[in-house]
Amino acid sequence: MLLASQRFEYVNWSSVEWDIRQKGYSVIHRWLTKAESVMLRDVWQNPQDFGPTVDMEHHHFGHGQYRYFRDPLPEFLTQLRTKMYPYLRDIAHHLWDTPKSNHFPDSLNEFLAMCHDAGQNQPGVMMLYYPTGGFNIWHQDRHGSVLFPLQIIIVLSESGHDFEGGKLLVQEEYSHKPPERHIIGGNIGDVVVLCTTSRPKRGHGPKKSEFYHGVSKVTTGERYSLSCLFHDE
Repeated sequence: MLLASQRFEYVNWSSVEWDIRQKGYSVIHRWLTKAESVMLRDVWQNPQDFGPTVDMEHHHFGHGQYRYFRDPLPEFLTQLRTKMYPYLRDIAHHLWDTPKSNHFPDSLNEFLAMCHDAGQNQPGVMMLYYPTGGFNIWHQDRHGSVLFPLQIIIVLSESGHDFEGGKLLVQEEYSHKPPERHIIGGNIGDVVVLCTTSRPKRGHGPKKSEFYHGVSKVTTGERYSLSCLFHDE
C-alpha cells in the first residue's frame, strides 16, 4: 500500500489541472489496484482506528455512516496526504491565481500547523459506508476557517459487482443561472480530485461558482469510499 503513494509522480498533473479548470473535478483512474482497495476498505472492520461512527440519517445528511480516522493516521494515509499535497498546491495556485503573499506553504506539515493554530486538530480523513438505499445529500466539506481548495475521494467498491447506483455527483451553483450537475460515477481504485467549496472562473461574469458534491442512492449492495481533505478540521 505504501508504494501506491509513489505513483503520483506518474500522474499527468497538467491534465488534472485542465479538467479542474474546465469542470471542477478530475478522475485519476485505477490509482489503487482492486486488491489494495479491498485491503483499505477492510479497515472499516477495525473500529479502534476510527473515532465514533456518525449516522448520516440522524443528522439529515442522507443514509449511511462515516467515521473519521483517529490521529495519528495510518502510515499509508499520512503518505497519501503528504505526497499528493505539493501537486495540488501548485494546481491551487494556478487556478485560484493566488497572490504570492497568500501562497500555501511548501509542505503539508506547515499547512497543518496553520490549521492547528486556528484550533483545527481533527485530520480531515474519513471512510464512508452506504448500504442499499444509502445516499449523501449535496454538501461542502467546509469546516473551520483554514481550508484547502481541493480534496480527493477514493472509490473502494466495484460498481456493477459490489453495488449498483451510488454515483458520485457534483453540482455547481451560480448567482445568475440554474445549477449545473455532473455524474462522475467512479469505480474501484479511482481517485477523484474535486473543488472543496468553489471553482474559479475566467472571463466575464461571476469569478467563481459554489461547488457541491453528493452520492446518489445505492440501489443494491454496499458502497465504501474514502474522503481526504488536506486541511484538518
